[in-house]
Amino acid sequence: MSIPRRPNTFNEKVEDETPLSPMELQDDESREQANRLNDDLELLRAERYVSNQEHDVASRRSRDHRLGDIPEEDAFNQPVDEPAQATQPQKPTAANKLWAKVKKFPRVIRYFVYWLPVAAVLLAPIMIDSVALPDTQLAVGGAGGVHLFWFGIWLEIVWGTLWLSRITCATMPYLFKFCAKAVGSSNYKKWKDVGRDLELHASLFIWMLAVLCSFLPIVNTKRAVPADAEDKTPFIPWIDIVQKVIVSLFVLATLNIVEKILIQWIASSFHMRTYAYRIEANKRDIDFLISMYTYSRSKTDDDSFWNPTHRSGGSSGDKTPMKTLQENARQAWSRFGTVANRVAGDFTGRKVLNDNHPRRVVLELLRTTPSSQTLARMLFRAMVAPDRDTLVLDDFLRIFEAEEAEACFGIFDRDLNGDISMEELELASNEIHLEKKAIAASLKDLDSVIKKLDSVFVFIILIISIIVFISILSGSAAAALGSAGTTLLGLAWMLQATAQEFLQSIIFVFVKHPFDVGDRVRVYGNTGTGMQGDDYYVQEVSLLYTEFKKMEGHVVQAPNSLLNNLFILNQRRSNGLADPIELKVRFGTTNEVVEELKARMLDFVMENKRDYAPRIITEVRTIDEVWSVTINIIFFHKSSFQNELVRLNRHNKFAAELMRQMADLGIEGPRKHQPGGARDLPFFWSNVQPPSYDSATTYPTGGGGSSSPHNVTQ
Repeated sequence: MSIPRRPNTFNEKVEDETPLSPMELQDDESREQANRLNDDLELLRAERYVSNQEHDVASRRSRDHRLGDIPEEDAFNQPVDEPAQATQPQKPTAANKLWAKVKKFPRVIRYFVYWLPVAAVLLAPIMIDSVALPDTQLAVGGAGGVHLFWFGIWLEIVWGTLWLSRITCATMPYLFKFCAKAVGSSNYKKWKDVGRDLELHASLFIWMLAVLCSFLPIVNTKRAVPADAEDKTPFIPWIDIVQKVIVSLFVLATLNIVEKILIQWIASSFHMRTYAYRIEANKRDIDFLISMYTYSRSKTDDDSFWNPTHRSGGSSGDKTPMKTLQENARQAWSRFGTVANRVAGDFTGRKVLNDNHPRRVVLELLRTTPSSQTLARMLFRAMVAPDRDTLVLDDFLRIFEAEEAEACFGIFDRDLNGDISMEELELASNEIHLEKKAIAASLKDLDSVIKKLDSVFVFIILIISIIVFISILSGSAAAALGSAGTTLLGLAWMLQATAQEFLQSIIFVFVKHPFDVGDRVRVYGNTGTGMQGDDYYVQEVSLLYTEFKKMEGHVVQAPNSLLNNLFILNQRRSNGLADPIELKVRFGTTNEVVEELKARMLDFVMENKRDYAPRIITEVRTIDEVWSVTINIIFFHKSSFQNELVRLNRHNKFAAELMRQMADLGIEGPRKHQPGGARDLPFFWSNVQPPSYDSATTYPTGGGGSSSPHNVTQ
């Protein structure tokens, strides 16, 4: 039995340390044997976690009779588990118990419970006018005012339309979802979320519209005026004031619903333009993994380790009739529970997932790098043929249709050599996991930016509403606001820089948006250590600033208004990048040698299709003083420079192969043909003692003769 080898990180050739072993395993086989037990334990942990989660949800459903749907797990926006604080549990009071019971009721019943007590109190003026004092003309506001009976009716309308609008707008999520389905939208769940976000604000707008439309018709037609009065609608101060207040609140509600629709449009369009392709691609890859996992589980169900019903008799003999009866009863009861759960889901209109549902198990395994590699190894073991150590297209045709099989095979075949090794499947599964985490972080920052922009817009709306309220309520106050506005405009230079920074930040984040969280970027301009730009990783995108992380680990914060005026290179969005290597070779190097070097390097990149594009470009740049020639060897990466470690490994791999081929072809540097530049040119310098400077030695001062110095050797 051979010793498991260490991971081949740098693609070097590692000799077997146990040459006397009777059977030598391949790298994938040794890794598979070494990790088999850990993979099985990790899979059992994930399935047990999902099973317990399903059981908890089912328990909550049995205790909670609310009609609202339980939201599905969002793979791209996982909730963050905050540490629970150790607090002393308080004894619930009677009011708390009553409130907890009311919250369990369906929405319509809860709204009726909220409406009923206040509606009963508002019946007081109606009962006083119609029952207690039926013969007395009671008017609100004195002579010419509104009948007390109709004033009570209007109060009931105000209170009733509030909850009626809430009940009406509660159908918005389902109405939006139905309309999206009707027009053929593929992402109708998004429209359901939009309807849920607009539900409260739309109900407030409808409520204020109902209040505005019902006030004047009631108070103007139901006045308590004498029959012989000439003016049937005399001026009542409180009616005028209430009308102005209602108009101001209606303006506030209108601006609020318009602002919420604008925010939803910004978030939706920004999301579609920035993340839609990445999310769809990642979901497609996850769906492929789910289908492969379902197939692998169907195969492992036949294994006696995973399915106890397929086990043969143990060492103690065959099963007793009582054990067989208990096992059959347990299986029948489990199947009955599954069927009952599905029937209940169909009756309530809820989507019920079985225990160990493949989607939940796969999403659980894609949470970390080790578990994602465990998933890849499990899929590899289930799909690979017994007589092969790699996956081929025929293995995928057993799971998918022809087109889907080719698409799935292209995702996992990293080196494009027509087969998939276990290492390639592990790398692809880990990349899917990392991409899912990056999208989740980007969407989290997007939600934060949208909320901050929403807060700014709400503040502006409040200022506008206050100005409108004061202007409508009092003419003198409106004149005072006009003069104050003139003064503020004169001092606008104080807020010019802040307003400019805010507008530039909005344009930078929502219109330009040159990067996302996790992207590697290069910011050109007077930035970085040398004030000529630097490379960063994007850590956080806020409304007014962005946090970067340098390659050395330093965290840098930059205002978005400054970044708005700089050139930014996004490495993630750049694919198929060229990587030049500059060579200085000896003068006289022939073109045939350069072309032969190019051909050999082209063969190298063709053998490594996963890392490099199949093309090489050579460029003779300069000829320096009949001494050297500068040549550029340009190769192309298959992916971007987002991962610096991957880029360095590919660059070093190509450079090492380039050096080997240059040595084989005898390409020399410019100093090779100089004296002392090589072993076959035995010309060297030797340090000797300086000449003696005693008084007996004389040297000519010039002119007639010459003399050689003492103690000079060559």
